[in-house]
Amino acid sequence: MNRISMRRRSLLLGWMGLPGLPLAGWAAAPDLDPLTHAAAMHVRATTSVVLALGRAGTRLVAVGERGTILLSDDEGQSWRQTACPVSVSLTGVSFGDDRNGWIVGHGQVVLHSSDGGQNWVRQLDGTQVAQIELSAAKASRDAELIRTAERLVGEGADKPFLDVHFFDANHGLVIGAYGSILATEDGGKTWRSRRAEMPNPGSRHLYRIHRRGEAASPELWLCGEQGLLCRANGREAAFTLVPTPYKGSFFGMASTRATLLVHGLRGNLWRSTDGGASWARVEMPAPVTLTAATVLSDASLVLVDEAGKLLRSTDEGASFTAVSLAKAAAFTDVLPARDGAVVLASARGPLRLAPFAPTAAPAAATPAPASASAGKQTS
Repeated sequence: MNRISMRRRSLLLGWMGLPGLPLAGWAAAPDLDPLTHAAAMHVRATTSVVLALGRAGTRLVAVGERGTILLSDDEGQSWRQTACPVSVSLTGVSFGDDRNGWIVGHGQVVLHSSDGGQNWVRQLDGTQVAQIELSAAKASRDAELIRTAERLVGEGADKPFLDVHFFDANHGLVIGAYGSILATEDGGKTWRSRRAEMPNPGSRHLYRIHRRGEAASPELWLCGEQGLLCRANGREAAFTLVPTPYKGSFFGMASTRATLLVHGLRGNLWRSTDGGASWARVEMPAPVTLTAATVLSDASLVLVDEAGKLLRSTDEGASFTAVSLAKAAAFTDVLPARDGAVVLASARGPLRLAPFAPTAAPAAATPAPASASAGKQTS
């Protein structure tokens, strides 16, 4: 597992996101198994490491280390912790509608909420995933897939899911380490492996799902390790490889109607204006890993990196300029707020950046205050 490079700075904290306490160490003490041990409720949860952001209607959801789940009902101005049934690091969150949401994390855990993120239950973990993989491999009669699945069964729940995307309340996709990719068509009640549909020799890690277009008929992209970039024209369509000039890891994408951007290690940013047929490198101010990207309501593009920089483009991604911030943190995700602000996931918790002025004047990213109920379990 030492070749894995975690999307969105899960690498900040080691394999489990828990310094000095790997998964095997937790499993040796049954009462501290992070897949069954609920996350601690803590008054300082709003300043802990968060790795991903999602939206449930008017609510924002941030997830991160040790099972931290934070909720904001005011576009990121204040946050409160809610209970989580596991204490593994959580790496991705997606809502299919205003109420139904899913979180993924280490141990290949999948959590589900049916009330807008207030309450969560465990739907899936790595032990179950391994059995799903084995059943699918045997059905395919592919000797290599069977060997891979048998190894997964033997290794147990020691790998992470790294991203999740739900198109609606029923149809979703989860991806992660060593080429894992599962789909559901019934809101997570059952899952099937799509590993055999992926052109992924060597089982390279899959870091990020990017949807372009409408949920019913999307253009679907997967970003991965060693330059892996795949596309499917439809949520059930087969994936095909998209060649790029870069052979390092890609951690994410952003797109407009005219432009595709894919980003990754050491400041690598590649741009396509012909749907991925050709790519040109965009020069960045520094060779720092780019962790997330998004499009804002003013149509500008923003990137964040692991050194705490936010970069903005107003020319469809042809060039980027660093935005001056009062405080920096290792940024792990970025999400546009509905009031024009920018919400950032970081090593210091969720941050909120004021809307950009028309002149793009320097702005300050500051921690959002915890609400009075932070650290208390809510119903």
